[in-house]
Amino acid sequence: MEKQQQLPLISVYMPTFNRVSMAIRAIESVLAQDYSNIELLVVDDASTDDTWHVLTNKYINDERVRFFRQSKGQGACAARNRAISEAKGDFVTGIDDDDEFLPHRLSSLYNAYDDKYSCVCSGYIWDYGTVQKKLFASRSVVALPELLDLHTLSNQALVRRERMLELGGFDIGLAAFQDYDMWVRVVQAYGPALRIADASYKVNVGHELGRITNSPKRLDAHKQFVAKHRVHMSERNLQNQMFYRQSMEQIPLTLLGLISSCRYGLVKLKWRYYLKHKLGALSRWRIKVFSKGLAGLFKK
Repeated sequence: MEKQQQLPLISVYMPTFNRVSMAIRAIESVLAQDYSNIELLVVDDASTDDTWHVLTNKYINDERVRFFRQSKGQGACAARNRAISEAKGDFVTGIDDDDEFLPHRLSSLYNAYDDKYSCVCSGYIWDYGTVQKKLFASRSVVALPELLDLHTLSNQALVRRERMLELGGFDIGLAAFQDYDMWVRVVQAYGPALRIADASYKVNVGHELGRITNSPKRLDAHKQFVAKHRVHMSERNLQNQMFYRQSMEQIPLTLLGLISSCRYGLVKLKWRYYLKHKLGALSRWRIKVFSKGLAGLFKK
């Protein structure tokens, strides 16, 4: 117990809006951590349902949880920035209100932390509902050139709070890619990030199947992101960002286009994308099975 009391405080920030049952699941996963010295800062982004009432009453006696409420909706990034400004910890990390921590998440990130890295993140679990898939579950030191090719970190990382404050937190001017932008700026300012292989963060996507990833808002945000960081991008980075945009717009790669694009790396990813369009029906069936099991194949 004495050794645990010497651990630095880790502040976990969580924005939430109008999905109280998911928020409770996320909160419980944070409170179940085997790392004892934590605080959780929940920012309600002006929910219009009973989120504020339910959460504040449920956790009224837990001193580890602090609640804040935005007077008007400002978006998840403004909520995260509010929490970081209010945090008391030496380190901060985040969770989205529809996701979950595995019980050892904070201890595994802290045990891997070294100030020679700008931040530490991990592989993560993509949970479709009936099937789980691990992504980026390999140890890697990620420098800026690699990160500008593709977001190979994750949407959450453990970082010193002072670093987030010095960089001004998340960019609320971006409609999307705020996490990607944040970690690019962290790596640019403080050096390579460490990604550990242990996948300890669960992204629950089953309830989001059918979301529109090629919306004009998202495409405009990607254009903003590239413009913001273009000065640091090589030709390879720009070509790979063009491929990413093409994938968002669901534009198939021709075989010639595939061969040309593979000169810039990300070969496995590009081949998978090429084959996905060649085997479109099979890919759609695969997603249905992941989300709803075999029974999903027989439902419209």
